[in-house]
Amino acid sequence: MDIEKIREYTKIYIDSLQYGNAFRDEAYINRQIERIARAEKLEQYINAINKGNRFDFLNFLHKYNVITDQECADALYSIWTMQERFYDCGMAKTKMIKFMKMAEKSLVLPDDIDKLSDDSMITIYRGVKENDCKGLSWTTDKNTAIWFAKRFSYDVDKCYVFTGQLKKKGIIAFFDCRNESETVCDYRKIKDIQCEEILAEPNNSDVAN
Repeated sequence: MDIEKIREYTKIYIDSLQYGNAFRDEAYINRQIERIARAEKLEQYINAINKGNRFDFLNFLHKYNVITDQECADALYSIWTMQERFYDCGMAKTKMIKFMKMAEKSLVLPDDIDKLSDDSMITIYRGVKENDCKGLSWTTDKNTAIWFAKRFSYDVDKCYVFTGQLKKKGIIAFFDCRNESETVCDYRKIKDIQCEEILAEPNNSDVAN
């Protein structure tokens, strides 16, 4: 890994983000530059980037051969649970699936799933504001899916909870560090997907703020 090249391309990437964004004032940019100057590892450069741009940043470094496939895969896995905007994150879903599979990780599953055979089907859920199930992050807990569906739904009348069936061997990664039972998978491998409409959160100022 060429740290000096990563530093050079990180500066180029940050410069490309400075235009047309009122939230990136001079003080913010200077703080980023200071963090870059102190960085000695890839993860420190990633942490210098706004959370909403980190997948895009990794994609940028990989596109220009600054980091290898494996380095990109491992970095993607390491920041997965800190990210929010998977729907518009700057990296194609197919590429994210490929790299999440490549990442060097230990797949630690809950006991009730771990004891199943690889071809056993498990029930997974996905809660969203819009009627679209083509996401990589699901959960084995329906209440968690309902919470995600309602989280930012104050400006709509209804939101959606999808239920699907996935073979145990189709689980790419499993995260329970936030008690969300997050199940990362290729949505194209999910079977018998059903959609349930649920009432959104009330549209009032207390919720919206």
